[in-house]
Amino acid sequence: MKGFIFCLLFVSLTKTSFQKSTPQDSQYVAAAVEYIVSGDVDQNIRNYVRYIEEAAKQNADIIVFPELTLTNRSTSFVAPLHGILKQYPIPALHPNLYDNIMVSISAAARTNQIYVVVNGRELMDCTKNDTGEPCPELKEYIFNTNVVFDRNGAVIDRYRKINLFGESSHTPALTPDLGYFETDFGVKFSHFICFDLMFQVPAVQSVQKLKVTDVLFTTMWFSELPYLTAVQIQEAYAYEMNINFIAAGANNVRIGSAGSGIYSGRAGALVSIMPGVPTTRLLVSRVPKIPGQISGQYPGPIYDNPSDHDNLKLITDPSLVSHVSKLLVPGFQEFTLTDKDVSCTFRVRLNYGTGETHYKYRAVAFSGVRSFSGAATGGNRVCGIVACTGETLDTCGKRFDKYNSTSFGNFEELEILGTMPTSITDAALSAENSVVYPVSVKSSLMPLEPTTYTFNKVVNTQITLYDYALSVHEVELYSFALWGRVFATDGDEATPPFNSSNTLGPVRLNHLILLTGLFLFKKYLI
Repeated sequence: MKGFIFCLLFVSLTKTSFQKSTPQDSQYVAAAVEYIVSGDVDQNIRNYVRYIEEAAKQNADIIVFPELTLTNRSTSFVAPLHGILKQYPIPALHPNLYDNIMVSISAAARTNQIYVVVNGRELMDCTKNDTGEPCPELKEYIFNTNVVFDRNGAVIDRYRKINLFGESSHTPALTPDLGYFETDFGVKFSHFICFDLMFQVPAVQSVQKLKVTDVLFTTMWFSELPYLTAVQIQEAYAYEMNINFIAAGANNVRIGSAGSGIYSGRAGALVSIMPGVPTTRLLVSRVPKIPGQISGQYPGPIYDNPSDHDNLKLITDPSLVSHVSKLLVPGFQEFTLTDKDVSCTFRVRLNYGTGETHYKYRAVAFSGVRSFSGAATGGNRVCGIVACTGETLDTCGKRFDKYNSTSFGNFEELEILGTMPTSITDAALSAENSVVYPVSVKSSLMPLEPTTYTFNKVVNTQITLYDYALSVHEVELYSFALWGRVFATDGDEATPPFNSSNTLGPVRLNHLILLTGLFLFKKYLI
């Protein structure tokens, strides 16, 4: 192992020359790695170095690796950003001060002249006096941490995960510090980790307070039907926040982890992948510095055979049984569902599948609090159409064991018009207190491409009107929905299953008046 490190150090002293983006360029080149989970740390280091080299050969300016695919349960690294890294910021040049992981990644970044973002288990040992930061207790802390290296191999930023997802061996960040750094090609980045995507801090605050247009994401996502499969929510987040989003996902289909991509605002995926079989893959794309303003050719989504996803474990949103819902019938139907402060009007023309077993579809509305697999609870607002394996609500958000194209219905027309309370900026956080994403997922477990739907909203003082419509047919859908987070009720008790009290509430008339206004407004949209 030492010979491997010294070899890297020797090479790092004579840097390789690669084409770099500059502040004057209208775009840069980003790379994200979908990486199979392995407990072999030495092999992970070698693989990481190889992908760093390959990304550099493709002129990538920055490469992002997934969450917790570098270390294993018994290993960690030390990243004393406020300690010795202030004096000796390049681990590759001071191998006696740092562990193998930090030295190896630093050397690879330096050799290949590329920004590198890795994630792993970080140790802060408060029984020693050199941490450089406050220690609440004299003990060892293990954090889930991103570390950023610049082109010289220097550590320039560190971010500790704030919102843990059932990670009993990790401690959440002691202070909710945002990840942030600037690059020599004129782009400022924020970055965070996996479950953080679901929360105001850091997912919304990073963009709105720091005013960045580019965000990096390390993740080991557990895909959940019908609203939160990995690429589905990655693309929806980039779309609604109107940012460039570089997401690197851990790959372990046995437990439901897969999905990576590079997205640019309302242009959607520049490149993305949602494998149903074990996969390690380097994704590289040019990224416009103004999100969504793409030109020329991009790789685009990489679609697997839908039957491959028979192997991918999927969980189901536990709040579905608390949704107000209505079973869709064949033909045209128009109706409204209301739950508390959410009102949803549906216009649907549906032909059901012809297979021996086929999905039924339900329209749903929800305003309440959901559980995230027991890890936390959070406020949620929904207007959507979801596929079900049977006619009852408890069969929704599930997939038949075997893919069959004849199982899906055909939506000749599908439009959702929803009204939800208008988001308000939390002055203390410089971030909005709610957000609504247009989400969808097809049989490939990938979202609809932005050219196949329209999404508009009209913001009023108290109520925002949303119009989300499908503009293509012959698409195999698991879901199509307005999916919102309400941060003020995070931590509250989850809403109980649907009962007779979940009826059309007293706000319905006002909501219907507003929806009528939105229908009229649509006539003037171009």
